[in-house]
Amino acid sequence: MKKQEIVRYDSHSNVSPLQVNEKTIEGFKNDPAFDYSENDAEENWWQQFKNWLWNLWSSFWNWLLGDLQNNSLIAFIIKILPYLIIGGIVAFIVWLFFKLNPGANFLKSKEKPAVFYSEEEEIIRSKNIRELIEKALHNKQYRLAVRYYYLLILKKLTDAELIEYEFDKTNTDYIAEITTDTLTLPFKKATNLYDYIWYGNFAVTETDYQKAQRTFQKLEQQIPNCHD
Repeated sequence: MKKQEIVRYDSHSNVSPLQVNEKTIEGFKNDPAFDYSENDAEENWWQQFKNWLWNLWSSFWNWLLGDLQNNSLIAFIIKILPYLIIGGIVAFIVWLFFKLNPGANFLKSKEKPAVFYSEEEEIIRSKNIRELIEKALHNKQYRLAVRYYYLLILKKLTDAELIEYEFDKTNTDYIAEITTDTLTLPFKKATNLYDYIWYGNFAVTETDYQKAQRTFQKLEQQIPNCHD
């Protein structure tokens, strides 16, 4: 038989119950330090959008597969599938950027482009200008003959290394390049005459050409190493 335990009370200590009034209790209730309730944080628009998108995604697979989506493997695939799709889209965009990016093509080494000359360059570099002059005179194209003769002067000045011919230079540029005093004034006179005839809006007669020709011939004789 189990021995019955005897409860003993402390009859010697001076113990008094804790007295708590209503005012103290209200103070504890209003103190945030004693508020242990769990409040769900308010969702922002991005979280709401993600929740809506995930619910839509889950509803689609629930409609398509029904109870099959409860399978652990299928559920795992459904869960990671959005990330795989997003990753694939990002990879495609990156590939497309490098494929079509003009900056990348610019950085690649390029073959040296073919050289295309203007009509004036082609005449000076590779044509027999005296034959062109004779042909223009035969056809009574005096204005064109003046043009060819002036190009002949530019060619001879270039061959003599008195100017550096470039198609985008102006006649004023060529005048500034000539440093020989004996040529500066004659070339300037020939240039002014050429500009007047070639760019003037009037008919050019044989007399006009002969006047220009005398000026060009005199200048041509003064150019060093002047030979055809």
